[in-house]
Amino acid sequence: MSTESQPLQSLAPRLTGAIPALARLVWRELSLLILLGAMSFGFALAVEYLLGYPLPTFYPISWRNRWIFQYAVMLGPFALALGLLRRRWTLRRATEAVTVWNDTLAGRIVLAVATLLLMMALFSVFAIWKAGIPSLNPWRWDVTLVGIERAVHAGVLPQDVTRHLFGLRATVVLDRSYVLWFHVLSLFVVWQSFRAPSASRTRALLAMALAYTLLGNVGAVLLSSGGPPYYDELVGGPNPYQAHAAYLAAIPGLYATEMQESIWRWLQTGIYVPFGSISAMPSMHVAAATVMALACWERDRRLGVAGWLYVLLILLGSVHLNWHYAIDGYVSILGALAVWPLSAWLVRRYRPADPGGIR
Repeated sequence: MSTESQPLQSLAPRLTGAIPALARLVWRELSLLILLGAMSFGFALAVEYLLGYPLPTFYPISWRNRWIFQYAVMLGPFALALGLLRRRWTLRRATEAVTVWNDTLAGRIVLAVATLLLMMALFSVFAIWKAGIPSLNPWRWDVTLVGIERAVHAGVLPQDVTRHLFGLRATVVLDRSYVLWFHVLSLFVVWQSFRAPSASRTRALLAMALAYTLLGNVGAVLLSSGGPPYYDELVGGPNPYQAHAAYLAAIPGLYATEMQESIWRWLQTGIYVPFGSISAMPSMHVAAATVMALACWERDRRLGVAGWLYVLLILLGSVHLNWHYAIDGYVSILGALAVWPLSAWLVRRYRPADPGGIR
């Protein structure tokens, strides 16, 4: 036997053993997310093909998923390198360091890629259900929600208060911050995807997926509402948000006003745009921000404080920019606070314990 063939022969058993180990790693970390996505998509197919409701179950990749991919390409290698260097620094023996370096690198790369692809798929399933709201349960709750809004706020609409509190500059800052939420969410997904395998990582991702499924899909269909920007079109009669809408329309270059008009135009022309449908109750901007704040708080209290301040910023923006009723945000925060312990219980109950080997 030649000396050149010995390294290749010794490498073959390692590769043969690594593939099943990597598969076990991915299943251990992502099985709950895979099952959740499969159930949600399966129900969507049943609703479309068995019950006859038109749902857009197949469409091109959305721009939100493109952002996740772009941030993963830009920041993923740095996250991997940082995590691996920290891991290697704690090892004492050089031979052990080499072995764990190789195993950890393979496991982290495979798991990160699998997680990114799965989360993009889950966001796409969420978009399917959101786009199906007009067919499943057209907007019926706006009048009731406005009544609850007044009752909760002592007869005053929150927009009438924020209009006097926030000037032009503050409104523009809220508008830009609200748009940046899409990037913050994408960065959060990338961060969690490239974290080392752990119960905490699984919990954060599962909590986000459950928030989108239970609040953004089930809750949005059951409590179907258009929100303040579409009160005229969906309800008619006196519009309690007309003064605030006129105030925002007078501010040039406001993304909120432009996007609200574009979404309605897309709906009128029958053009399907992922995440471009109307859904006020509950607010997924606020719900997702709350999940991110909870995950940051679990990781580091200083990050958590920043996360909760961001929740407040998004809540204020959702109201002042006329996207939502304030109670949409309140319900979203409560819903996310309920989803967080639910995800922890599911992880403790169904996520297998970390075995030895690939980390």
